[in-house]
Amino acid sequence: MTTNQHCFKSNIKTLASLFFAVYLITSANTVSAKAGQEKAMQQPVDQLHNALISIMKSADSSSFDQRYASLEDVIDTNFNTPLISRVILSRYWKSLDETAQTNFIDLFKRLTISTYVDRFDSYENESFEHISIEPMKKDRFLVKTNLIEANGDSVSFNYIVQKNENNWKIISVIANGINDLSLKRSEYTAVIKDKGFDALIENIKNKISVLQSSSSQ
Repeated sequence: MTTNQHCFKSNIKTLASLFFAVYLITSANTVSAKAGQEKAMQQPVDQLHNALISIMKSADSSSFDQRYASLEDVIDTNFNTPLISRVILSRYWKSLDETAQTNFIDLFKRLTISTYVDRFDSYENESFEHISIEPMKKDRFLVKTNLIEANGDSVSFNYIVQKNENNWKIISVIANGINDLSLKRSEYTAVIKDKGFDALIENIKNKISVLQSSSSQ
């Protein structure tokens, strides 16, 4: 083998080693980036679950208002309530002025918090477990989880999350296969069509009042 041939083969081996090293680094960075993104997607769900477990544990020693207050920041931070409100009201949203839209967003947030406080009102060693994160269309992802009950039974809680500016936020909750967003959109549209928007507002206010009363007993 000539000196030139030896040098050529040596250079080829060096380049191959370099390319392989670059491949390993790139692959590691890709895996790390994916893990980081999934952690960010999971964060709003984890924060909600931690808060729910907390109010469940404190249900016997705290009032409805106290548990409501402890959930309010969590819902504000981790739910895209303005988007949820627009989707729920569908074509009726654009017919509302800015004040009416803002008031509805606030009212719907109050309903969301009140519902959670009412439903998660006791603790018997329940826990949440993460299942998976699956891609959906339009930059949305499905975060799959289960609520594990004390007897070992599980209830599926899945969340559609979407990035809002720099943060991932929950835009829909699917409990045991029932999509709350779709359910409320159908219900609210029917009320508006039959009785008008003001009737819907009174309907929601009454539901909040009932939830608060039942949880305070």
